[in-house]
Amino acid sequence: MLSAIPRKYRTLVIRVAVCLIFCVLLFHLLPSREQALKGAGKSDESGFRFVDYDENVDESLDDVKDLPEPSEDGIIHEKALAPAAHRAVDGSDIIQVSENVTEEEVVPEAQFSYYDEKEMEPWFKKSSPDQTDPGEFGNAYRLSEEEEADEKIKESVKKGWSNHAFNHYICEKISLHRTLPDRRDKECKVNKKGEKRQWRKPLPDTSVIIIFHNEAWCALLRTVYSVLETSPARLLKEIILVDDASTNEDLGKKLADYVSKLKIVRIIRLPKRSGLIRARLVGAESATAEVLTFLDSHCECAPYWLEPLLEGIAEDPKRVVCPVIEVIDADNFAVSTTTARAVQRGIVSWTLVFGWSKQKSEEDVYANDMWIDSPTMAGGLFSMSKEYFNHMGTYDGDMEVWGGENIEMSFRIWMCGGRIQISSCSHVGHIFRKYAPYSHPGGTDVIIRNNKRLAEVWMDEYKEQYYRRVPKARTMEAGDLTKRFQLRSDLHCQDFQWYISNVYPELYAPPAEDIVLNGEWRNKGRAGYCMDSANPRGLVGRKVAIYACHALGANQDFTLTRQNEIRHNFIHELCLQAIGNTVVTQNCVYPHGKVPLQQRWKYTQDGKIQQQVSNKCLDTDLSNALWLLPCRDDRPTQKWIIKNLSAR
Repeated sequence: MLSAIPRKYRTLVIRVAVCLIFCVLLFHLLPSREQALKGAGKSDESGFRFVDYDENVDESLDDVKDLPEPSEDGIIHEKALAPAAHRAVDGSDIIQVSENVTEEEVVPEAQFSYYDEKEMEPWFKKSSPDQTDPGEFGNAYRLSEEEEADEKIKESVKKGWSNHAFNHYICEKISLHRTLPDRRDKECKVNKKGEKRQWRKPLPDTSVIIIFHNEAWCALLRTVYSVLETSPARLLKEIILVDDASTNEDLGKKLADYVSKLKIVRIIRLPKRSGLIRARLVGAESATAEVLTFLDSHCECAPYWLEPLLEGIAEDPKRVVCPVIEVIDADNFAVSTTTARAVQRGIVSWTLVFGWSKQKSEEDVYANDMWIDSPTMAGGLFSMSKEYFNHMGTYDGDMEVWGGENIEMSFRIWMCGGRIQISSCSHVGHIFRKYAPYSHPGGTDVIIRNNKRLAEVWMDEYKEQYYRRVPKARTMEAGDLTKRFQLRSDLHCQDFQWYISNVYPELYAPPAEDIVLNGEWRNKGRAGYCMDSANPRGLVGRKVAIYACHALGANQDFTLTRQNEIRHNFIHELCLQAIGNTVVTQNCVYPHGKVPLQQRWKYTQDGKIQQQVSNKCLDTDLSNALWLLPCRDDRPTQKWIIKNLSAR
């Protein structure tokens, strides 16, 4: 190899190679940094002091970072000093630091246990359903042509409607053990990992309380069996049937003998008709479980209806929880299916009438663990901690029969620190009857009196909104309210303005300065007839009409505002809107936006109601319909007299 290098460079190359070999040998002979720190020679990097291998050093110093460092005063102390801000003038520690400092313990994640399937078995198991059986899986059952032609069946159907306000003949055709399908959303059936939904231990047990008065045997017993056959036995402690002085013969000894075989079912008999409110108080007082669950006597529970309700209360005892109420058709007993996004929340109008409304568009039920806040509850079906029920003042025991108790409780729960929520994973069917088949002692006056009690106690100055729409309530005697006012004080409740601002801001009322005219709008050409919303459910797009004046406000209460709207609030705030030559109810835009031209009206000096776009006037005829027709001075049916019903 050297021969390839010119002679004059060979000596230089040899010298360089020798130097490189020497450097490599020297590198391997010297100790590494790790060896130096282990005793082959130590370096105090803080003080730049070299410690020879042969010096007497403390072999416990395993690393430079373990050597003591100077404190704030530049001196290495025997123990750590507190920062200067925490030392006295003489330098002593104000805060004593423990010398036995140990490494922080790692706390393991909480381990939860869950119920297995065997632990969640019901009191009674349903037999395997036959798809062809009448009404199975919530399907409709309809009469055959032969049945419809049978005179005896016709008479039975007619009698059933008269006695129970539903098709009793079909009710009896359907099994008491009918199976409803599990139509919950997927998010209710699996967790976020896609695993089958389990229920965390422990869940509280519940007493199911069912009030009945002359209920049909088939409806009452199907309610009882649906609870027994869908509720885990370990969570369902008892079913309490409270008989509100029924007179039907089969609800006496026959019923007592029948339910005595159902293990956990018992009956409480009231000696005289007491009404729903007081009957529920009796049932709640008798209940022995941690949670009270109230159901009506014509319900059917779907699979897994109970577990989500009890889980919600276990998470927060101040929750009052409701299932999704599915509609059982009163004629054919078909059961509806409601997805989580379609679940409606409970609302209230200024007439204190309960209603339903869509969920807020900005809220996502799936992001809220399938729970939906509800400003009010229907009141028939809900669960509540018994302790919290008593703490919150139970029901107003001076309310009579039924009516208004659900609104009173809804205001009280929200204003006093609780919360009403609907679980979109809990489904219970309910027969919605178009009328009550039994008497309501006291009639509508009882409901007005109950509503006045809640308005006086909970609505503050907003009670005037109720009195303006239901003027009869203003002079009605409401009884002693001292205890309820004291309850509100003891619970340190919010005011009603807080409820409107935080719970139900849609409950808008025009301020007094915006009201031009309000009251009953009487037609001059049709004596004794008034403008009427003819819209008991508060739907949009319904034609307005005229009906006989009743001086009760409510569906005949209308307001003309300075924004030129004609407003009406029976279930919720609606405005009259012109569509062609007809007038319909529509959602109001103001105060969230500008009043549309089709919702602008003018009350003329001669008593006409004129639409500001078409300039046509509101008119009527013998069909009681309302029309927009060219204005004419010679038509008395275009003249309206507005009578203020709220005048004291």
